[in-house]
Amino acid sequence: MINRNALRTALTAGLGNGFASITGLPDDQYVALAVLSVSSGTYGASIELGRQRLLGTVLGSLLLLIGFECLHTLPLAIGLAITLGCLRLLGGLLGLKVGYKVGGMIVVMGWLVHEGSLASWIPLRFFWTALGVVLTVLSLRLFWPARGLAQCLGRYADLLEQLQHTFMALAQRLEAQPAAGAPTPSAPGATFRQLRLTLQSARSQRPALLQELGNQPERHPAVLLVTSLDAAASRLVTMVGGMERAVPSRRDPQLVARLHQAEAELLLQMAVQVGRWSQQLRSSRGLPTPPPEELELPRSWLELGAELNDPVANSASLERLERIATRLVLCRQAEQAIRDGEHSWQAIMARR
Repeated sequence: MINRNALRTALTAGLGNGFASITGLPDDQYVALAVLSVSSGTYGASIELGRQRLLGTVLGSLLLLIGFECLHTLPLAIGLAITLGCLRLLGGLLGLKVGYKVGGMIVVMGWLVHEGSLASWIPLRFFWTALGVVLTVLSLRLFWPARGLAQCLGRYADLLEQLQHTFMALAQRLEAQPAAGAPTPSAPGATFRQLRLTLQSARSQRPALLQELGNQPERHPAVLLVTSLDAAASRLVTMVGGMERAVPSRRDPQLVARLHQAEAELLLQMAVQVGRWSQQLRSSRGLPTPPPEELELPRSWLELGAELNDPVANSASLERLERIATRLVLCRQAEQAIRDGEHSWQAIMARR
């Protein structure tokens, strides 16, 4: 129930409260409020929340000063409602998603509680808020750093591990097919759906990564690497979906045993390679380097052309040959996806 982000937030809020108490300045509770509001799991997301909170504080303070001076002769409810309406309108025009809430709190608290000391309360409120934002951003660098790139690469490493296990399962199913005529899986498509969910989870980390990298993040090597990984992973996930739909037939298993054996050996090699990818993504700090070993194609797969010309293989039923052709095309596409991903990975690291 307690994770690193919660511990980091509690520690940062405690340090902020301790520093504020030492200074003896009033309204020090806003430091902890800022820390709790801005603290997030990634550096980029916390910067965005801090930016919105500071902009909301500035906007709310300006409207409070203008509204209180110009509308104090009106009934309290009317003057306050007009000021809050202007705040919501301007906040929407400026693209504030949460900052206008902070501005609304400043308008209400300043109008109802601090109307006699706005000149001192507003600067103090902004100072404590800014201090809370700065402390939160520093805590993400100092205490158990949680950065968008590490989390994004971690999600793709999870996906690659799932692909590794999936390739091994597909290979084992093929190896068992000639001997026992393995039945069709009880839940076809379940593995593909799980892989799609993991891929979507990895893609959901991209906005935080873009926020973290600042201006023109699309040119950053980290974004280029994530884009390349996403393209390769997407092609591999699509291949798994096609393989689950084109399950080997149980009729005449011995006719095409050598073709299935080449396919199984290739799947095992691809499982080993994506496992290396996953290890590289998890073990490195910063941008990971590509695996030192490239995908090694088994000899049976390289000699597949001769096997396809064998009259024994071509004597199988048309339906079975169509399924075999579909699976072999999918395997070739997966092989090419891994090769393209590795070449792109190497090129990105060379230009870094």
